[in-house]
Amino acid sequence: MFGILILIVAAGSVGYYMYSKKVQNYAEGEPDISISAKELVEAFDKDTASAVKRFMDKKIRVTGTIKSLDSSAVVLSEEGIASSVVVGLDERNKKSITQLKVGEAATLQGKFSGYDKSSGDPQDMLASLGTTVNIDYAGVVSKK
Repeated sequence: MFGILILIVAAGSVGYYMYSKKVQNYAEGEPDISISAKELVEAFDKDTASAVKRFMDKKIRVTGTIKSLDSSAVVLSEEGIASSVVVGLDERNKKSITQLKVGEAATLQGKFSGYDKSSGDPQDMLASLGTTVNIDYAGVVSKK
């Protein structure tokens, strides 16, 4: 009986620690990699396996032209390119989105979290969307 009580207390302590643990703010500090949105997308278009190894779990500072934005994400893309970088803002950094405008250049920083690459198959309706690179837990570093 006493062993079960200790087990419950230990599990509760670990659960509380994990719940209250602060998550790193990836928008702060120096990045592992600084790159343009165009170069980032091109890396995945050229060699997906190498790009995944290079960027996985890295803090990335990306600069590009704002194609669209909403209350929690910014889409960076260059004129005439279907591919884009979708940057999801961390809850702590959502206020910084108010300083951004579509068509302007901006630099954002966050953690690389994945990608979605079109199949290239002409029958695939999503193929025209190109490659989408995802960066999460981000914030605005600067706008131009």
